[in-house]
Amino acid sequence: MTSILITAFLSLATLPVETSITKAEIVQQQTPQYLYKVLSLENWEASQSALSLQLSKDDDAFIHFSRDDQLERITSKYWANASEYIVLKVETAKLAGKLVYEANPGGTSQYYHLYDGSIPLEAIAESKTVKN
Repeated sequence: MTSILITAFLSLATLPVETSITKAEIVQQQTPQYLYKVLSLENWEASQSALSLQLSKDDDAFIHFSRDDQLERITSKYWANASEYIVLKVETAKLAGKLVYEANPGGTSQYYHLYDGSIPLEAIAESKTVKN
């Protein structure tokens, strides 16, 4: 009888343990390999002699990113009046800081925001100048 109980206990001990993960952890696991950052030509030129991108004051609280499917909406809304701007394809694995997928303050659409970090130039996979 004792050996049956020990065998039953050992088989239970090898069952997978149920774990819970948070929504943030799920999103982190699904973070795209690349995100996009739009910035002014002036900031792009100022960044060329630095280790990381020089960003505008709009990125003081956190750095704004777009997924590929959000890029057109962002450029139409915020960059339509700029004569030219730069679109950067950024490798997320090389970002320094905490990348969070969340709604903008006061909004409902979700975007990636980088907190307490920067965009090292080595994280930039591609750059494209767009002229309006």
